[in-house]
Amino acid sequence: MKRIFFLFLLFLLLVPALTWAQEQKIGFEYSVVRIDSTFDAAPPTRVSRLMAHYRPDLEKQMMQVVGFAPKEMRAFRPQSPLSNFAADALWTVAQQYSKEPVDFSLTNFGGLRASFPQGAVRLYDIYAVFPFENALVILDMEGKDVQELFDRLVGANRIEAVGNVEVEISGRRISNLRIAGQPFDPNRRYKVATIDFLLGGGDSVAALKNAVMVHDTGIMIRDAVLQYITMRKREGKEVEAAVDNRIKIMNDE
Repeated sequence: MKRIFFLFLLFLLLVPALTWAQEQKIGFEYSVVRIDSTFDAAPPTRVSRLMAHYRPDLEKQMMQVVGFAPKEMRAFRPQSPLSNFAADALWTVAQQYSKEPVDFSLTNFGGLRASFPQGAVRLYDIYAVFPFENALVILDMEGKDVQELFDRLVGANRIEAVGNVEVEISGRRISNLRIAGQPFDPNRRYKVATIDFLLGGGDSVAALKNAVMVHDTGIMIRDAVLQYITMRKREGKEVEAAVDNRIKIMNDE
């Protein structure tokens, strides 16, 4: 964390200088610097002062308690408390940015990089679980493309984190699919809350590229999760989610 923060600050310092140098058409010299333990031992004085200036405020903000989790929340397939919580957060918050009800949500297990601890959940924990700059997007998708989305995921023996969906899987095939409490209809259009990483084909979720309309909310997934936690806190609810019937793996007879 320290090294990432340092490199980010160094980037902020170097980019304006390089841009100015290019505009002025002047030369500059460079040398290779090893980013290892020897580099940490003697960081540049200017950068050290800059880091020391901002570190107290940054650490204070990151240690802010935003909620309480009665149990540790981890992510594991095919569904888990943490993945369900993330998908439910996207689906719930997306309603605020859509004129029409959002039917279901989808995010990826690969974007869940840590776990929520039991007890106090800090802002730092949200950044640890969701470290990537993935933005919430709302898509309009035709039923046939939604069918393709789930067929490809299930056929690849993987299913991502979903919200407001019930899917039964038998032998890498979908035996039953319900969205928003209703049987799946291939002839209707669905609104999907997801992240821009998946929209771009990340994690091989190519079917989302067939969306007929895309609304970029500009909200990062970690901010959506923070909004969701805040909403639940106002309702007297804690940071928790259960493994439920949204994904069922049926035993073949």
